[in-house]
Amino acid sequence: MAASPAASVPKPVLTTSEAERVFEQYGRVNASADASLDISAIREVQTGVLLRESRTVYRLHRKAGAHDKAVRSARPRFVIPAVQPGTGYPRFFVVLSKRKGDEKDRASQLRYFVQKRPHGPWRATAATWALTEPLGKPPASDPSPVPTSTAKDGSVHISFRPKQLPDFRRSAAGGVQLSTTAAADRAICDAFADFLSFSPPHGHSNDNRFAKGPFTTGLVSFYNHGADKNFASTLSSRKVGTPLPVFRLTNGSALVGCTLEQTYRVAGTGPDDTVAYDEGSDIDLALADDGRDWHSVEVVSSMTVLIEVPPAEASPATVLASDGYDPSLLSASGVGVG
Repeated sequence: MAASPAASVPKPVLTTSEAERVFEQYGRVNASADASLDISAIREVQTGVLLRESRTVYRLHRKAGAHDKAVRSARPRFVIPAVQPGTGYPRFFVVLSKRKGDEKDRASQLRYFVQKRPHGPWRATAATWALTEPLGKPPASDPSPVPTSTAKDGSVHISFRPKQLPDFRRSAAGGVQLSTTAAADRAICDAFADFLSFSPPHGHSNDNRFAKGPFTTGLVSFYNHGADKNFASTLSSRKVGTPLPVFRLTNGSALVGCTLEQTYRVAGTGPDDTVAYDEGSDIDLALADDGRDWHSVEVVSSMTVLIEVPPAEASPATVLASDGYDPSLLSASGVGVG
């Protein structure tokens, strides 16, 4: 007997009420774990790349004697895909939210939640951000998408204007649509990892695979600008983690989330050229926590990237968001002096 039409209707992976409960528990447990640097607690609500990032943060903060201030979320919006009955696992949904107290920010936090098996727990597996409300008209004196950086109080400040995240395409029943070409769409993750693998200052900021913008031309220019002739450095990136869902957008494009691991290697070019980091900085803490000099250092970091892949192969992809300017530190090792 043929299946009835209703049997093939896609259904949401969970209800909005269920997603609200998952996100409420996540916020409560995450805030408590951050305040106490409790790795066992954070494992209850995180997994994958995001858990690895949090474990490193907790370890470094314990070393430094520092504590995280609890960050609360507000105004959550749930992106819940609909899947055909019998679709396997893992399954995902996304939450866009604001930081409590900063609800007028035009950017939103974006978290992917995953359920790895039937009736299993939902845990956050990756997190980034996206511009979700329009920016004002750009000033006439700043037509370039390339970011600018200025030094202030020893910090580097980056200013840029990202593209706004388009709306998600929904079915007549209201479920968010997944891409039917997800495997092909995800190839852009490997392409972006290749794009972010080079030896500064020789990175090629223009690439026909990607539109010019702050996370492509701007990011490579940023790395190139930071190179020092007394040091030889390389950046290599690779795709890691469980493949994230690929969503359809109202403009016909696909939204691809990529989790990348970046390895930065640096060494002095001469016998007297040594690598040093400010004592007490994250990299110093990950190395030896004593401000010593190094002949060479290897730093491994994590970043999550959002890429809009257009339907036409001839069109370049647009990187909508990335934490490439400040990736999350995972580990550091080196060859010390003396």
